[in-house]
Amino acid sequence: MKQVALFESETDLIERIREKWAIAIGGDGAFCPCCGKWGKVYKQKLNEHLALCLRWIYVHGGTDGWVNVQNTAPRWMLKSKTYPLLSHWQLIESQGSRSGIWRATAKGRMFADGLESVSSAVYIYDNGIWGFADEEVSFRGCFGKHFDFDELMSERFDWAKLKEKNT
Repeated sequence: MKQVALFESETDLIERIREKWAIAIGGDGAFCPCCGKWGKVYKQKLNEHLALCLRWIYVHGGTDGWVNVQNTAPRWMLKSKTYPLLSHWQLIESQGSRSGIWRATAKGRMFADGLESVSSAVYIYDNGIWGFADEEVSFRGCFGKHFDFDELMSERFDWAKLKEKNT
């Protein structure tokens, strides 16, 4: 009996699965048929709250810029626990995994001082960066923009408006 190959190679099979998964998570999201984990690409916009968090970290950093956010940040900042998202734009960096100690990067300081613009949004999947929105925003441009849960959950991944993550 002759064997019929469904795919040219294992690599072909894996590539097709990855393509289908990218479509599923770039849309409304889906459960992985292998592990059962929920997957979705989320568009996280740089908003007023994140800009204020960056400014607080920048201003309260010691002589070396580091500040123990977990022990010293105001309640408004700790309540949402979203400030680590700033690391996706490379605006802040952590002293170590789960240390709670952060500082504004050179890019973050330039952004907070109004000397640099950054992408207005980052596309995130499994806490990794898939890319950035084409549109840029200044520090001042973040004000008046608030977190919108419905927009985050309904946003479809727009491949056409994506900057490579290396730029």
